[in-house]
Amino acid sequence: MSSPPYGLRAAVCAAGGSRGLGAAVGPLVPAARSRGRLPGAVTAAQGRSNRPMVEPRATRRRRRPAARSSLLYNTSCTCCGRPPPNSTHGRPCNSRRADGELKWLRTPRGASWRVSSVSEETTSSPKTVSRKVKSLKVTESAERHEAAPHPECERMQSVLRLSDLSTDDDATTCCKINQYEKKIDNLMNMVGTLKKEVKMQKMEEQEEMTMRLLEEQKEELNEVTQELVQTENENTRLRRNIERIKEEKDLTVLEKECLQQEKECLMTKLNEAERDGAAAARQIHALKNTIGRLNVEKHMSSTDINALTRQKELLLQKLSTFEETNRTLRELLAEQQCREKDAQKVLDRQAVLMKRLADADAENMQLQIRLQGKEKELESLTIQIVTEKEQAKKAYELAKAMETMKAHLQAQLRSKEVENNRLATQLRNVEISEAQLKEELELALEQQKDTKMKGDDDKEALKKAIRAQKERAERSDEYVQKLTAQLADKENAIAEVQANLESWKARCSKIVKEKDDLELEAVTLNSRIADLMEQLARVQEKTRDEHEALTDKVQQMTGENTTLKRDNEKLKAALNSMEDKLNRGQMELQHLQNSVRSYEGLIETYMTQAQNARKEADELASRLESCENENQTMRDEMNKEIEEAREKFQSQLADLEKLPEILKYTETQLAECHEQLMCYEKKNTDLCGMIADLRQLIDLQGDKMEMTRERYQSAQEEKKQLTLKVEELERKLDSTSAQNVEFLQVIAKREESIHQCQLRLEEKSRECSSLARQLEMAIEDAKRQVEQARERAVSRERAAQSKVLDLETQLSRNKTELNQLHRNKEDAERRYESRLQDLRDRLEQSESTNRSMQNYVQFLKSSYDNVFRESAFLGSPSHTRSLV
Repeated sequence: MSSPPYGLRAAVCAAGGSRGLGAAVGPLVPAARSRGRLPGAVTAAQGRSNRPMVEPRATRRRRRPAARSSLLYNTSCTCCGRPPPNSTHGRPCNSRRADGELKWLRTPRGASWRVSSVSEETTSSPKTVSRKVKSLKVTESAERHEAAPHPECERMQSVLRLSDLSTDDDATTCCKINQYEKKIDNLMNMVGTLKKEVKMQKMEEQEEMTMRLLEEQKEELNEVTQELVQTENENTRLRRNIERIKEEKDLTVLEKECLQQEKECLMTKLNEAERDGAAAARQIHALKNTIGRLNVEKHMSSTDINALTRQKELLLQKLSTFEETNRTLRELLAEQQCREKDAQKVLDRQAVLMKRLADADAENMQLQIRLQGKEKELESLTIQIVTEKEQAKKAYELAKAMETMKAHLQAQLRSKEVENNRLATQLRNVEISEAQLKEELELALEQQKDTKMKGDDDKEALKKAIRAQKERAERSDEYVQKLTAQLADKENAIAEVQANLESWKARCSKIVKEKDDLELEAVTLNSRIADLMEQLARVQEKTRDEHEALTDKVQQMTGENTTLKRDNEKLKAALNSMEDKLNRGQMELQHLQNSVRSYEGLIETYMTQAQNARKEADELASRLESCENENQTMRDEMNKEIEEAREKFQSQLADLEKLPEILKYTETQLAECHEQLMCYEKKNTDLCGMIADLRQLIDLQGDKMEMTRERYQSAQEEKKQLTLKVEELERKLDSTSAQNVEFLQVIAKREESIHQCQLRLEEKSRECSSLARQLEMAIEDAKRQVEQARERAVSRERAAQSKVLDLETQLSRNKTELNQLHRNKEDAERRYESRLQDLRDRLEQSESTNRSMQNYVQFLKSSYDNVFRESAFLGSPSHTRSLV
C-alpha cells in the first residue's frame, strides 16, 4: 500500500477535524487494495531509478519542527508558521498547497506517453533436414521448409495506445515465437547431429580405408621382403654354384689324373697284347723254321717231335693269352661304347635341359617384363592414391572450414536471436511497466479528483468543524483506531512488497546461477571440443607419421630392390657369360660328339674288320687245329706205320725186296706231306702278312684309341662338368620353375590386388565424385543458408537497431520521467512523513486539549453541580458552545 497524496494530508492537517480525515482516508484504502498496482509500480520505478536521490531544500525547510503549545488556538501551519485564519490568501496555506500539487500531478512535466514504433517479426530459420535411417548420409535432394514471415506482423505501428497494451496477444505471439525457436533449435540440433554422424561415419570410413591401404601396403612390403629374401637366396645359390664350379674345376684335375691312370692301364694292356702277338708270331716263325728244317732233313727225331710239341703248346698259350687280351680289349671297347652312349644320353639331356633353360629364361624375361609393367601400374596406382588422399584431405579441410564457418554463423545467429529475445523481453517488461505506470497515474489522477472532491467536502466540514468539536473529541478515538488499522495495512503491504522483492531476488539469483552453469557448461563443452580436436590432430599426426614411416620403409625397400636388381643384373651378366661359355662348350661338345661319332664309325669299321680278322684267325686256328689233328693222326698213323714197319722190318728183315716199294710209298707220302707243308707255309705266310697288317691296323687303332681315349677322357671330364652343370641347371630349373610358380602366384595375387585396387579406386572415385557433388550441393546450400541468414541477420539487426534506438529513446524518456516521478514521489513521501509527524503532534495537542477540556468540563460540572445542580446539566452545552 502507498501513502495518500500530499494534498489530502495537507487538507486533513489544515482542517484538524475528524470528519474530513475519515472521509479523505476512507475511500482510498479499499481502492488501493482492490487494484494493488501502485506498490508494484513504485517498486519498479524504484528499481529502475539509478540516480542518487537528494532531498530538496524546500522539503528540508518544511520539515522543520513547528512550535508546540498547549493552547487550543496555537495550531500553526508547517509552511509559513502562521495560524490558519491568518493566511495571506484568505484561506489556509496547506489547502492552497494541496490544490497546487494536485494540478502539478495532473499535468506531468515533459511526459510523452507515446511509443514511436513497435514491430514484431516471426521468422524462422530454414529447415534443411534430410534424413535416411538406413544409410545415414546426406542426399542430394534436401527438403527445405521455410516459414515465411507473416505480412501483417511486419507492419509498423506508429503510436502505442492503452488499448494496444493488452498482454494476451503478446503472450500468444511470444509463445508462438518460443515454439518456433524451439522447433528451429531442435531441427538445427537434429541437422547438427546428423552431420556429426555423417562426419563420424566419413571419418571412420576414411580411417578404415587408410587402415586397409596400410594393411595392403604392409602385405605388399611383406611380399617384397619375401621376394627380396628369395632373390637373396637365389644370389647365395648362384654364389654357391660358382664356388662349386670352381671346386669342380679343381676336381676335374683329379679326374684327369684318374683318366691318365686308366689311359696308362689301357696302354699297358695294349702293349701286353702287342707283346703276346709278337710272341705268337715268334712261335709261328719258330714253327716255320722247324717245319722247314724237317722238310730239309726229311727225318724226324724225338727231339724234333718234342720241340714241335713244345712250340705247339707255346703257340697255344700265346694264342690263349692273345685271346684274353683281345677279350679285355673288347670289354674295354664295350665299356667305352657304353660310356659314350651314356655321354650321348647326358648330352641329349643337356640339350633338353638347355632348351628348358632357354624356355625358362624366356618365361623369366616375360615375367620380368610383366613385373615391370605391374610395378609401373602399382606406381601409377600409388600416385593416384596419393593424389586422391590429397584431394580427400583438401575436401575434408574444406568441409571443416565450412563447418567452422557454419558453426560460427549459427553461433552468431543464436547470439543475435538471444539478444533479440532479450531485447523483446526488455521491451515487453518496459511496456508492462509503462502500462502499470499509466494505470498508476490514472489511479493517482482519480485519487487526486477524489481528493479534490473530498477537499471541497473537507472545506465545508472545516467550516462546520468549530461547531463539531465535541463530535471530533468523541470521534478522535475512532480516527486513531482507523489510523492504526491503516498503519497495520501499510505494514502488511510493505511486508508483501518485501516478500515479492525477495522472491524476485531469489529468481534473479537462480537465473544468474543458471546462466553461470550454462556458461560453465559452454566452457566445458568448448574445452571438450578443443580436446577432441587435439585428439583428432594427434591421430592425424600419428597416421601421417606412420604413413611417412611406411613411405620411408617403402623407399628403403625400393633402394634395396634397386641394389638387388643391380646385383641380379650383375649375376645375370655373369650367367650370360657362363651361358656363352656353356654354348661354346656345347659347340665344342658337338664338334667332339661329331668327331667321336666319326671315330666311332671308324672304330666300328675297324671292329668289323677286327671281327672279320678274328673270324679268319678263328678259321685259320680251326684249320691249324684240323691240320694239327691231321698231323697228329698222320703222326699216329706214321708212328703206327713205323711201328708196323718196324714190326714188318723186324718181321720182314728178310723181305728186302719190299723196301723200295715202301720207300716209294713213303716218298710219295712225304711229297704229299711236303706239299701240304708248303701250302701250310703259304697259308702261314699269308696269315703272317694278315697278322702284320692286323698289327699295323692294331697299332693304328692303338694310336687312334689313345687319341680317342684322350678325347674320351677330356669328353668324360667335360661330360662330368656338363653333368654337374646340368645338375646345377636342373636345380636352377627346379628353383626357377618354383620361382616361376611363386612369381605366377605373386603375379596372380598382385593382379587380384591390382584389380581390387582398381575396383576400390573406381569405388573411391565414384564416392569422391558423389562426395564432391554432395559437397558442392552442401556448399551451395550452406552459401544459400548463409546468404539467407546474413540477409535475415541484417534485416533483424536493422530492425533490432531501429527498435533499440526507439527503445533507447523511450527508455531515456521513461527514465527521465521515472526519475522525475521518483523525485516527486520522494518529495511527496517526505512531505507526507513531515505532515504525519505534524498530524501526530497535532493529535497529541488535540488529545492534550481534549484532556484539558475534559478536565475543564469536569471542573465546570463539579462547579455547576455544586452551584446550580440541575441548571448546570441543562446549560452546560450552550455554555460550552458560547465558550467555543
